[in-house]
Amino acid sequence: MTSSEPVGPGVPPGPDEGSGRGRWWVVASLVVLALVLVALLVAQPWADHETEPVVVPTATAAASSAAGTTPAPTPTPSASPTAPPVPGADAVFDDRTMRTLLVQKADLVADVPAAADGVEVGIGMGELAWGLPEGSSVEPADCTVAVTVVADPPPGFVARSYVNDKVDFVQQVVRLADPAAAQEAFRDLVTTVDGCPTYSQANPGMDGATWTAEPAIEGQGVYPAVVQEVVHSAEGVDAPSYRGHVLVGNTIVTWTATALGEGDRGELLASLGTPESLSTMVQERAHDAVQALG
Repeated sequence: MTSSEPVGPGVPPGPDEGSGRGRWWVVASLVVLALVLVALLVAQPWADHETEPVVVPTATAAASSAAGTTPAPTPTPSASPTAPPVPGADAVFDDRTMRTLLVQKADLVADVPAAADGVEVGIGMGELAWGLPEGSSVEPADCTVAVTVVADPPPGFVARSYVNDKVDFVQQVVRLADPAAAQEAFRDLVTTVDGCPTYSQANPGMDGATWTAEPAIEGQGVYPAVVQEVVHSAEGVDAPSYRGHVLVGNTIVTWTATALGEGDRGELLASLGTPESLSTMVQERAHDAVQALG
């Protein structure tokens, strides 16, 4: 007898078709299920796991990687750059060229208020010898260099002064054998100046002179320099002044600007300018002298 149940694809066989056909249907169903799972995995391969983050290389790293090298480290700037050498530190003056270090009359007229009306030569070149006058001495003796600049007679020395009724500007140039000797002498001079706030000079047949100095300050300009305010007392008269020392090559340039006349100490000092302006004037003259050496 023929069964009345429909038979076709997707319709399970009836119980009368036997165990063989039942197994075929089960296998076919498993194959179809496996194909569906494979298709899902191909369409969404990341669905069941986390992905690693994507790292984008920098342009430098990418270029270095392509070249097969490691990027060079960035250089670190020096913490303490070497100071440039002082122009003219190795300058060597002789007895002729050292005279170019002396401030000119025109410099004083332009830069010192008390000299604006003009000045005249007080001490001519060659009229003043180095050192203390015969029979003179400085007390305390350790302060002698504060007056003489160097302890022993130098190879060369020249001095000149300009004066009017308001100002006396004295300048001396001590020449040493070479720049190294001048540097050593300058160190000794600065040490002496720092250690001698008050010193006196005894002169035979004269009332002794005394200098009372304020602490030295660094001078303005390229060359090593110190400047201090000093009161010079002699014959019962107190004269305020500025005194400075400058190291230029194988020389030490010393200058003293003294205010003359009576009046308020502050006003008298103001007539000289400032320690900075005076130091700058001397430094500019020194610069010109170094340049002239070629």
